[in-house]
Amino acid sequence: MKRFALTFILILGMLNLGAFKKKEPEDILSSTVSCISVNNPIRYKNLTIFPLSLSRGRDKKSIITFDRAFEKNYIEIMEKESGDVNTVILVNKSKYYVFILAGEVITGCKQDRMVSEDCLIPPHSGKIHLKVYCTEHGRWISKSQRFATGGIAINPKMRGVAKASKSQGEVWAKVEEKRSEVGAGASPTSAYMDIVEDKKVAREVKPYVDKFANIPDVGGWKTVGVLAAVGDEIIVVDLFTNHKLFKNLWKKLIKSYALDAINRCPDGKLSKSDVRDFIEELKDAGLSKRDTDGTGDAYTIDGDCSFGTTLIFDGKIVHLDLFPREGPRPIKRVPMLDFRREQY
Repeated sequence: MKRFALTFILILGMLNLGAFKKKEPEDILSSTVSCISVNNPIRYKNLTIFPLSLSRGRDKKSIITFDRAFEKNYIEIMEKESGDVNTVILVNKSKYYVFILAGEVITGCKQDRMVSEDCLIPPHSGKIHLKVYCTEHGRWISKSQRFATGGIAINPKMRGVAKASKSQGEVWAKVEEKRSEVGAGASPTSAYMDIVEDKKVAREVKPYVDKFANIPDVGGWKTVGVLAAVGDEIIVVDLFTNHKLFKNLWKKLIKSYALDAINRCPDGKLSKSDVRDFIEELKDAGLSKRDTDGTGDAYTIDGDCSFGTTLIFDGKIVHLDLFPREGPRPIKRVPMLDFRREQY
């Protein structure tokens, strides 16, 4: 009897060790992709949105958005004492995890910035040096002691360029390129916020926001992201850890997608099969670990026809974004663009 009891304990211990074995990021990514369902597209003018649902593997953890944290005065963001274009100081004073989406804009202090990479800020974080890019080239004069949320995220094309190039110069160039593309008026400080707040641009963006307002509810609580396309051109995949986080970020996301759609007349339409093929490539994509300013593990995604990033925490994908590579479809995997950061 004692021998049987000892054997049982040993087997139970082995099972427990297996249960708590850390999952590899490639396995987490592949299993998540296998659970994605592509819903029927919803189209308005030249923008098509494919809602994405997860049949299982969703995270029930409560994570609040950047805007919610600002609204509740849970976080403070300020300039470094010495002043640094590409770094600011953030403190999370709350008991909550705060998710910051790459491309979310903060305003005030010496110049507006955008967050450079996805971050999950832990509760009671202490001082965090948050990496950012400037989105207001023509100002270096203090407007306030603390940053505020701009309530917007930059458009996906600019987000993808920032991730691929790691270049402040490229970000400035894309701000002006977007201003010209959408026909926004001149800005005295070359601020991205001035593009979004331009009356003409705002009028053109609003119908997209209204048309796609209910996207998060298409598949109910299973809907956790989308693929957005302009004509037959994929602009981005955004996939989140759960429905609540996705829904709370949706208005900000659809405004950013609309900025890549207005004033463009591409040909063709994507099918659900096209979308599935694009997402399935994630199963064979390479992953390389990169630094994150918050908690969790951050990775760069390197696929034959796509690139992007993902942030994983506690065995779940907090957020994944995926962008198409420029140019014709390669036969073999091509190297990622140069990731060396320019110094300013």
